[in-house]
Amino acid sequence: MTPLDQMVSEDQLQLLKAAIPYASPKAQSMLSIFAKTLELQRTIQLFSHTQELSMMSEQESSGADPMEMLQTISQFASGEMKENLNNIMTAFTAVQMIQMYQEDGQAAETEREENADG
Repeated sequence: MTPLDQMVSEDQLQLLKAAIPYASPKAQSMLSIFAKTLELQRTIQLFSHTQELSMMSEQESSGADPMEMLQTISQFASGEMKENLNNIMTAFTAVQMIQMYQEDGQAAETEREENADG
């Protein structure tokens, strides 16, 4: 379950959704619509209360970490989408390593220049 699902789904709603497959086909349709309507109502209530919404935010004050976001999203993906997300994370890690290498090289160059001037 995603963090949003956890915030909008109460235990009673989860029990209702778990019981849907055991109902008649006509009742399944009505119960499914009812469950989604309850989720929508709870979502609207959630977003109308900014204090609750700020509690949901993982990185409200420090900015979002793209790698953490990708890792979280990949937990809910499967198949080709999961593979694509893993490829993106691998590429992101490679870019971070290149940046670290470049920063280390620039720091070493600056240090050599300071030693040569000193």
